[in-house]
Amino acid sequence: MWFLLGTTLTASFFDSLNPSAIAQQMLLQAMVKKKRHIWFFICGIGTANLIMGLAIYYGIATWVSKFLTKIVNAYPLYVYGAAAIGGIVLLGAGIRLIIKTRQSNAEKNNNGCEETENVKAPAQLSPVSLFIMGAAFCMVELTSAFPYFGFLALLTSYHLIFPLALLFMMIYNFMYVLPLILLYFGYNKLQGTTTIKKLESVLDKVSSYIVPVVVSLVGILLVYYGVTSLM
Repeated sequence: MWFLLGTTLTASFFDSLNPSAIAQQMLLQAMVKKKRHIWFFICGIGTANLIMGLAIYYGIATWVSKFLTKIVNAYPLYVYGAAAIGGIVLLGAGIRLIIKTRQSNAEKNNNGCEETENVKAPAQLSPVSLFIMGAAFCMVELTSAFPYFGFLALLTSYHLIFPLALLFMMIYNFMYVLPLILLYFGYNKLQGTTTIKKLESVLDKVSSYIVPVVVSLVGILLVYYGVTSLM
């Protein structure tokens, strides 16, 4: 059992060294109105990672994967066609958002309005949206979470009862989000300093393009997936 605990702490430590998650949280912390709302993003990541871990541990993820594979094999034209059409729609929406963002920024520059403090929290960054963003980000990153898969494989070999298996998964996931928790407290500690003000100024300019670019990229990927699968 001590070996399992040691492996849990070691694997979760390496899994927690996630530069993309840290960078995304830094960006979001500069955008939210209330700094404590970033907890919803952190909880979204931790909750999704835990639920996906339980699904893999108990074989639910395998069953869902087989079910989706059957649907794709039975109706390939509809599935891939829907993916391509959805991608085109998202790509068009993303391009439109980029154009509107550029026009909006140009108008602000022409009017000499540098209201950076008033545009930090767009509507999409509500607590619920932050939680969903965290969960979605975690699920995308899960495909490359090799330490987590190794930990789950080891955990399965112990044939633990549910409370113990859940306990080890909770320990793993706490360690997994610990750098994000430390980042939150460190960011708040340095709030108001020259370094943080400069960082927020840069992130504020970048943040207005984040959603349009992400939407466009998802659209491109869906179009590519749909078209290449139909060929």
